[in-house]
Amino acid sequence: SGGSIARRENGNSLTTAEQEECATKAVAITDDFLQRLPEVRRLLSLDVQAAYDGDPAAEHTDETIFCYPGVFAIMVHRLAHELYQMEVPLLPRIMSEYAHSVTGIDIHPGAKIGESFFIDHGTGVVIGETTTIGKNCKIYQGVTLGAKSFPKDSRGRIVRGTKRHPTLGDGVTVYASATVLGGDTVIGHDCVISGGVFLARSVPPGHVVRNVSPELVLRTNPDADGYESDASGI
Repeated sequence: SGGSIARRENGNSLTTAEQEECATKAVAITDDFLQRLPEVRRLLSLDVQAAYDGDPAAEHTDETIFCYPGVFAIMVHRLAHELYQMEVPLLPRIMSEYAHSVTGIDIHPGAKIGESFFIDHGTGVVIGETTTIGKNCKIYQGVTLGAKSFPKDSRGRIVRGTKRHPTLGDGVTVYASATVLGGDTVIGHDCVISGGVFLARSVPPGHVVRNVSPELVLRTNPDADGYESDASGI
């Protein structure tokens, strides 16, 4: 007939009963997904507002929708996450990797992200599958919320389905190029993780984590004439 024939992974054609079962399941999944869209829309409106409130360079919420890669990435993620929760195969990962290729922001569709979330700038952000992020959180470019290591079974195979990525409480800010690792790492609410920090342990609520400031050295540029060395204020 020229039409496509549904097939199993081994290449064999599905029976008529199996095709009917697939069609019925597809309709049920589609209906369930559509029922979830109003809540997704509510969350996205809060994300857009968080982007506007969090960036003084934004002149209007419309600007954050059309111009901000972080807003695009979280929009795709919230839709992909619903499909992931519904155990739809493959499609959520395709969506997340498309957003990754467009924005440079890599969010696994399994990550649980609370409302009013803002990724500023965004390039190089990585958020792993079992990450949990609370409400009103903000992260900057180059942030990694990743795994410390992968547990293995007696045959040396990676154990799947474990909590591998960190948890951020409500109101956490993570600045540029910080790395937070580990499924047992919990960042308490209202913490600030400064730029460049490497963190693999939990932090109690209401703390600022920063590296010891490096020593800065000021010297005269040998290729620039007419300047005297002055290290004041460094």
